[in-house]
Amino acid sequence: MSSREDTPWSAVNGLLFGVAAGAVFALAEMALATAAGEGPSRPVRMAAAVLLGPRAFTPHVSMGLAAVVGLGMHLLLSAAWGVLYSLVDSRLPPDGRGRWEFQAAVGMLFGMFVWMVDFQFVARGYFPWFLDVPQFTQVVMHAVFWGLPLALLFTAAERRRTVMADEPIP
Repeated sequence: MSSREDTPWSAVNGLLFGVAAGAVFALAEMALATAAGEGPSRPVRMAAAVLLGPRAFTPHVSMGLAAVVGLGMHLLLSAAWGVLYSLVDSRLPPDGRGRWEFQAAVGMLFGMFVWMVDFQFVARGYFPWFLDVPQFTQVVMHAVFWGLPLALLFTAAERRRTVMADEPIP
């Protein structure tokens, strides 16, 4: 096992990978809402309501405004969480960073942590509409459609980095 050392990731990696994972997650949430009969605008309006308040669910807020604000808020939060994940990733053992299954497990656990903070702490106090959706489904969605893509992006980047640095891939 290699000694623990920081990886050369910057906040930019976390920011970009967080936005990419956020886009995957947004599409999955919209597909789930459509399958549940609520339509793809429901998760967008829920995110928009973080800034606009409950009026984001009314006809007083156009779908265009809700989309810009909701997707912007969602991607901003995804980017911030991605930066935090880059710090977590930098502390992972070097022989684990390039292993798909190791990163996948860490990323999915991180996605569940994001759900816990965002839904069970923040939303419970300030944004109760996030508690109207099935919470088990949300924890799975956060793990599979946000945490997993984020971790796999970091794994791919780590594998590219080790190849470019002529290091052995674990």
